[in-house]
Amino acid sequence: MNPCKLVSDQNQYSCMNKFCYLLLFFICISFTTINPSCCDNESMNESILKPVLILTPDLSLSSLEIPSSVKSGEIISGSLVVTNSGPVSATRVNTEFVLKNAGTQGNEIVWLGSRATDAVSPGLKGKIPFHFLIPNGVTEGEYYLEITIRSAESELFQTDNTIISPPFHIIKGNLWKGENPNLQLTIEAIDTNQTSPGSPLRIFFTIMNTNSDSAGSFQVAFILSSDLNISSGYRIREEQFYAAYGNMDNKKISEDLIPDNIPPGMYYLAGVVDYSGMIQETEETDNIFIYSDKIRVTYSDDLYSDAYANLISGYLFLKTNKYREYLGLSHLKYDDRLSEIALDHSRDMIQRSYFSHFTPEGIDPAGRAEMAGYDTTRYMDDGSIRTGIGENIIRITSGHAVGKVYTGFVDPTTPEEIADVMMIEWINSPEHNKNLINPTIDQIGIGALFDGEFFYATQNFF
Repeated sequence: MNPCKLVSDQNQYSCMNKFCYLLLFFICISFTTINPSCCDNESMNESILKPVLILTPDLSLSSLEIPSSVKSGEIISGSLVVTNSGPVSATRVNTEFVLKNAGTQGNEIVWLGSRATDAVSPGLKGKIPFHFLIPNGVTEGEYYLEITIRSAESELFQTDNTIISPPFHIIKGNLWKGENPNLQLTIEAIDTNQTSPGSPLRIFFTIMNTNSDSAGSFQVAFILSSDLNISSGYRIREEQFYAAYGNMDNKKISEDLIPDNIPPGMYYLAGVVDYSGMIQETEETDNIFIYSDKIRVTYSDDLYSDAYANLISGYLFLKTNKYREYLGLSHLKYDDRLSEIALDHSRDMIQRSYFSHFTPEGIDPAGRAEMAGYDTTRYMDDGSIRTGIGENIIRITSGHAVGKVYTGFVDPTTPEEIADVMMIEWINSPEHNKNLINPTIDQIGIGALFDGEFFYATQNFF
């Protein structure tokens, strides 16, 4: 049995007086296989009865404008556009502004500060001004500004949450009047290499000054980043030290919680001394220390839980709209009732051991929608009438999957990877793709579930 199966109702929309269903029935039958291993675990079945889709915001940054040069000790002013393309508000939104030295491959970074707002409404797109002081301690040279926005929600898409400016110059302003120490930080150990959001992480570290010069206050930060571009990672600690002493060698221990909004994955742990760039040092490129062992952040939800199924559905919703946006098509709106219908079909396929657009009684997507009280008739702008529901279904195995397009390992603990494989299969199947890119639809409902062997998903379009 092929462990990766998908079926599309390439247009389960029927024009009046046309016999579309004969073709659709042939498509469904040609792709359908019966799954003999339906779950018979009663407790598991109870746990997947009524998932409700958790929707998230989708924040992005664009149109960054900054001057071509600025003096240290003076204000840098600029603006950027903040957009929330998601279907729900983003709350407790924080935007961080970080300088990185372009001449040293980012080995000198300076945290300028952050801006916070209570909420960003769905569909909001606005131009936001900002103003920050460039510290006197920043060395002269070419820099770029990296800005990252995040909300309290575990946002599903984060690749467009960061924007990087073109290089600009920082010119020496007021002369540095203090001494010039050389600060360094090392991380000797951490108490665990595997953790989860909300769990504590203990870090054993040392702050050093390699010469006898002293200076005033400075900041230390610890960051988790999925790559070595640490300024766009997740800050887990920021601490103020009030003096840099000559030849200092201070051993410290920190214990902080892993951020609630960090997604599962492998992360680098980095410590940064003089994070805000307040001190002018003899060497500015050795302020970053990256711990040798990566940290695995795991997802704590049970694979059978409502929350886990909701994340897969949420990823499919946003990825479908990202794909349509890429092709210049309008976003689809999330329809609660259509999602309930889609979820009911995924659940029914699991509970009654079949995989098809048609129930064992022969009821098609439009029939199931009508039985649920969903109006499947739409009057088009050209005066024609369209009836029916479009539908994509798929099931992929957890572990090694062999599909029409994707063959490889599917990590069952990573909901985005599951959604990615589903989207790859749908996009590369002409019949499924027609539903995804249909310009006449504007509503979508999604329901995903796990039966212990397969991840199922149903997309309904109207």
